[in-house]
Amino acid sequence: MKNRKLAIFDWNGTLLADTALAWKATKPCLEFYDRPPISLKKQRETFDFPVIHFYKRNGCDIDRVLATKEESNNIFQEHYDKLALKARTRCGARELLDWLKDRDVTCIILSNYIEKKIIFHLERLNIRHYFSTISANTCNGETVLDTMNKFERLSDYMVKRGFRPDDSFIIGDSKEEPDIGRRLSIFSIGITNGCISEKRLRAAKPDHIISALPQTIDVLKNKWGI
Repeated sequence: MKNRKLAIFDWNGTLLADTALAWKATKPCLEFYDRPPISLKKQRETFDFPVIHFYKRNGCDIDRVLATKEESNNIFQEHYDKLALKARTRCGARELLDWLKDRDVTCIILSNYIEKKIIFHLERLNIRHYFSTISANTCNGETVLDTMNKFERLSDYMVKRGFRPDDSFIIGDSKEEPDIGRRLSIFSIGITNGCISEKRLRAAKPDHIISALPQTIDVLKNKWGI
């Protein structure tokens, strides 16, 4: 089919409103590395992918972090999983997803998080049916400490499925999405109030910045004329 449209969504902090929950789950990890807790503001000022940069910016011994990444990941996952059971979608998520579905836009999730856990929350929130593909990690999550592969996964997906960059957009709350957008010539949308500060998001230079998911609709009306 000619000119098929593709919407690429980040998960954590973009569709799932879990930024404050991740911050709370990070506190015991910092304690594990003998570091004091930080504010949500500092979390947004220092968080990054790969996550090792976050630990370094908060004074952790990097050799120790690398040597104990499985243990610290287990600490994070244990605390986060309990908190995330009550997490909701970000405001207006269903409005945007319904609008895209009504226009036959293919929606996928591209995430650093764990695939089976994303699927669990998608089903819990009754939004699994909106997404044709969940591209995420199949390990226990510790790989995000020092390696990233979202770019490679998306590039491979688009080539195999025949989606054109001009007919695609990527949306997320981190610096990754604008970077992936530039590398693949895909229109990028950054959403504020996620895992990084608005100042850092703007510095990452996405093609457009929004504060609520439904604002994407007007952006796409102008870009795609739909």
